[in-house]
Amino acid sequence: MDRPVEVELDLTLDEALEALSDGADAWNGTWHRHGGGGHLTLPVAAGIRHGVLHGEVSVQPSGEGVRVTYHVERAEYQTNAGAVLILALGALGVLAMLAWPLLPGTSPNLAGSGFIMILLAWLVVGSRLRHRGAADFLASLGPRPGETPKGPFAPRP
Repeated sequence: MDRPVEVELDLTLDEALEALSDGADAWNGTWHRHGGGGHLTLPVAAGIRHGVLHGEVSVQPSGEGVRVTYHVERAEYQTNAGAVLILALGALGVLAMLAWPLLPGTSPNLAGSGFIMILLAWLVVGSRLRHRGAADFLASLGPRPGETPKGPFAPRP
């Protein structure tokens, strides 16, 4: 597939493998450990598409911590047909706004209706688009070298 996704973490090997397990649970994915890595199935979102990534993860010691590498072997995406339909209605609204001044004898309400269709398409679909990918997953696993740890990795007072 694409090039692998990598991240450097300021964790030990065991902490990184535990973070992968916890992160997969938090993202509703599955993690099967095999030695210093494993197989990760990860649900992702890319705008109006959503899907699942399948791949192998390797965790290797590196400088100040570990390097986690996710090799995506297969990606399965589906398009949200309802969102596409609503966006198509918004495109009709654009056409209505553009056609109103060009068609003599049409009501200015045509432009207003077009604006409302565009606004509704944005509110229903555009404002709710989300992007969650493999890089976001790996970034959520733990602190990077030189970064102050947060969350479960924060030092205790």
